[in-house]
Amino acid sequence: MDLDTDSEGRGRTPAAFQAAGAGDGETRPVPVPPPRRARVICWALLSAGLLALASPWLAQLWIGFDLFTQLLPHLLALALGGFACLLWGERIGLPLALLIFIAVVAGMAYWSLSHVSPDFDQSAESGTIRVMSFNLWRENEMVDAVEGEIRRNMPDLVAMPEFVENMHELPARLKDILPHRADCLHKPFCYLGLLSRWPIVRVKSASLWVGPPYLHAWVKTPRGIVHVYVTHTLRVPWIRSHYKQVRAMARIVNIIRGEPAIVMGDFNAAPYSYILKLFPQDTGLKRHTWLPSWPARPLKLPQIAIDHVFTSSHFVRKRGPWVGKYAGSDHLPVILELQWWRAENRK
Repeated sequence: MDLDTDSEGRGRTPAAFQAAGAGDGETRPVPVPPPRRARVICWALLSAGLLALASPWLAQLWIGFDLFTQLLPHLLALALGGFACLLWGERIGLPLALLIFIAVVAGMAYWSLSHVSPDFDQSAESGTIRVMSFNLWRENEMVDAVEGEIRRNMPDLVAMPEFVENMHELPARLKDILPHRADCLHKPFCYLGLLSRWPIVRVKSASLWVGPPYLHAWVKTPRGIVHVYVTHTLRVPWIRSHYKQVRAMARIVNIIRGEPAIVMGDFNAAPYSYILKLFPQDTGLKRHTWLPSWPARPLKLPQIAIDHVFTSSHFVRKRGPWVGKYAGSDHLPVILELQWWRAENRK
């Protein structure tokens, strides 16, 4: 009699083998256990972290990998948890992964919020420029809070991405400390503004082109003209368009290469991002910002540094960077002081 038939010649299922028992002299097949869901999760956590670690290099092959760089510390935390899960089992590893992730979230927020700017009672001293980049957020209606935060920092230049209708009264309110203004509100989808302590002698702007919306102002400082750019790029998941915008913005800045320049705004890219690293490589500018500034709401737990300040070799960072206090936006402002650098010392 074949093993796969009963006494009446009917086929038997694997379950029937087990029901037959060991006493009939037949060998029961041992069922292969299905993969445990928790173990799959452990491998997924470890793989995500390793992918994030390699993503700055993989992005050079395919720009889509740059998505993983935005949360690099968080994904590495999950990878540690995944490794612990595989080493000690899911009962220890999965709770440990969660604890490590929470610790990273708390640590990033603490790092940012422990660098809040001091209260400044006057503008920067001679030879120094205090700059602020503040994405005001299109849904922010806390005009008083924004005005108060700008006054608290007494900047010489304020870049304002998402300078929408809710905030259009700000320039008039701040005219006593920042009397000069530039914007590109007359162009479609160009919600950028700049407030300056010094005269703005010329303005150029663009939107609806291959690059991001940008505002270019010629600011007449006591040391001469400084080219100040304000921009706001696309964000994930539009990685390919984001890449094209940053490269195009670099070409615009390169038009005035060799002249004093400050580029500020919301680049929607973390310091580990391959896309963000391309901008200083293409322009020769230096980035001076790295503190997490987003998100600041609904909980004030900033995790990613996406608001940045770049400068030409005419400037060095004197103090900062800092983040500002919460003022209704989903971004915290970033502030730093720049000092003019003597030509003979430039690199």
